[in-house]
Parts: sequence; C-alpha cells; structure tokens
Amino acid sequence: MYEDNEHAAIARQVGRFMRLSERLFATLRWNEAGRGLERPAYVLLSRIAVDGPFRMSALAADVCLDLSTVSRQVAALEQAGLVRRAQDPSDRRASLVEITELGTEVFTENRDRWIATWQELLAGWTPEERQIFAALFTQLNQSLAERLPGTISERDAR
Repeated sequence: MYEDNEHAAIARQVGRFMRLSERLFATLRWNEAGRGLERPAYVLLSRIAVDGPFRMSALAADVCLDLSTVSRQVAALEQAGLVRRAQDPSDRRASLVEITELGTEVFTENRDRWIATWQELLAGWTPEERQIFAALFTQLNQSLAERLPGTISERDAR
C-alpha cells in the first residue's frame, strides 16, 4: 500500500496535470489556425524563440530528447522556414539553430493561442489565486531544475 500524505497527493496531481495537459494540447486543433504547430515542433520552436540560439546538442539536452530526434525535427522546422542554421561565433566548426522572422511570427501566434486557452481555464480564479499558483508552480519548477544536472534553471520557468 502507498503512503497517503501531501507528498503523495502532490505527486498524483502532477502526474494527472501532465496527462491532462497533453490531452488538452492535442484537442486544440492547432492546424486549424492556419499556421499551427504540432506539440513537438512547438516545444522546439518555443525553446529556440525564448532562449536561443542553440547548438543542436544543447537543444537536445534542454528538451530531454536524443540528438537524432531533435535533428529530424529541426530539419522539418528549417524546411518550413521557421529556423535556420548560423555559424557559432565561439566555434566556427559548429552551428547554431536560430529562429527566423517567419518562425517568430508562427511561434507568437501559437503561444498566444496557448495563453488564451489558459486564460479561459483560469477565468474563474481570482487574480490573487493565479499569482499564488504561478509563484508555487515556479517554485516547484525551480526545485526540479536544481535537482537535474545541466538544467538552465531560471530560464526554464518561462
């Protein structure tokens, strides 16, 4: 039998949140927006837009995927004109993946749809409840980031 305390309750709710948020994302029908992105493409484009440019290996580590998977997904983003490769000024043998102007537009449209969804979900919450939740969720993510090697700590809270 498992122990039923606040830690177990939090663990259950985090697991449930992960499952439900995946299902929520899947129901949004992103492609109906005209320039919608599938979840894996959105995750990569988001990371590049917010904290890029990235070397491929650093991007793969950041999103916790193997390099070959990220390479294929970045190639698709590149073919769509959303990202491009540029020479790394610190090491001319390496390249960086950076967002294009079109990529910034597409990312912004998709991010705005995602935020609007959360505004709808939290519409019944008071501003104080949203602020408290945001602070506690940020604190949880910071604790996770500190536990994991190589995590970009504060930037991951975005």
